Amino acid sequence: MADKPEEMKRESAFIRVVTGIGGINHQEILEILSVAIIIIHVVMVFMYHLMGVWQLALYNIIVTAYYSYCLTVVREGKVLKGYLLTFIEIVLQMVITMFFIGWDSGFFCYVIAIIPLYYYISMFVTGNNEKEKNEHIFTPMICSFVTLVILLATYIISQFVAPLVQMESGAMKVAFIFNVVFSVLLIIWMSHFFVLGYKSSIDILSNKNASLDEEASIDPLTGLVNRRTMELSLDKALEDAKKSGALFSLVMGDIDFFKRINDTYGHDCGDVSLVSVADILKTCVRDGDVVCRWGGEEFLLLIKGNRSVASNVAERIRARIENNVVEYGEHKITFTMTLGVSTYAPGYSLESLVTQADENLYYGKEHGRNQVVSTKPKVISTVSTDV
Repeated sequence: MADKPEEMKRESAFIRVVTGIGGINHQEILEILSVAIIIIHVVMVFMYHLMGVWQLALYNIIVTAYYSYCLTVVREGKVLKGYLLTFIEIVLQMVITMFFIGWDSGFFCYVIAIIPLYYYISMFVTGNNEKEKNEHIFTPMICSFVTLVILLATYIISQFVAPLVQMESGAMKVAFIFNVVFSVLLIIWMSHFFVLGYKSSIDILSNKNASLDEEASIDPLTGLVNRRTMELSLDKALEDAKKSGALFSLVMGDIDFFKRINDTYGHDCGDVSLVSVADILKTCVRDGDVVCRWGGEEFLLLIKGNRSVASNVAERIRARIENNVVEYGEHKITFTMTLGVSTYAPGYSLESLVTQADENLYYGKEHGRNQVVSTKPKVISTVSTDV
């Protein structure tokens, strides 16, 4: 039972490599290819033994051990070395097979089958430096042409050199079909992985772009949306309000005497306080509302609803912050927040809404702080109009 988790792990890795689900691991792909090549050569041992070509059977026993070493090399991360060893052996076996049973056995197909590996390794395995990749962009093509030259040279030699072992026509056809089938399977295998690798690269790029977009829209300290993103949300809210009449409100909040916190305990403590406020703001709003760090210690909230709804949200925030205690080292710090509210009405611009919320906020600052101001009281004149 102790081995079962490892067995399940290997099975899931194999499924992941074949399907591409869960990400592509190029190291595992090359390991599986190495194992596939070992299996092919084990089958060759029995095939040549049954055909009576003991020399090639013995050679493939040696080659099976050779590829076991290549698998170890690949697992150590020495991919290029493992591929070079594979290429040398396949070319060597093509030449040896040609001398023993002739060109018509079809072993040359394996040399053709490894050409896609040039491009696969160049694209996905050899380094992550784009400059380095661009410098070696023609390397796979050059290697392919060298392979073609070796292939043609071997064919020409085969036309002048008789095979050492004369095989029956039926046995030769079996060898040819075997080699062609497995060569084509290797090409299909590599083409499949090339497509999966390309798709994986696109997915990785898309995720990075999405991550960059998110980073560009989020305030790095508080995790709230930043001012640029809030402006986009405000534009959309205004557009929706003009089309459907859906009301929205703004709540502008500013920490009272925040400079005193920075001056007394340091800017790090100020940052901790800002994060604490951001956490409270996020818990006090509903889905669909937007919370923004507008700048410094100032926060802006986009609330779906009328002035009453926004005022209730603002009061809940004010009370939570008043009762909140920020622990910084040995210090326990309390502070308050003053908030101003404004609500959209037909004909209002975003600038006027923000200005109104800001004016209400600073009216609250000038009249005691730690309060929510949704409308500034009208000034009642005390001067008598009587003559």
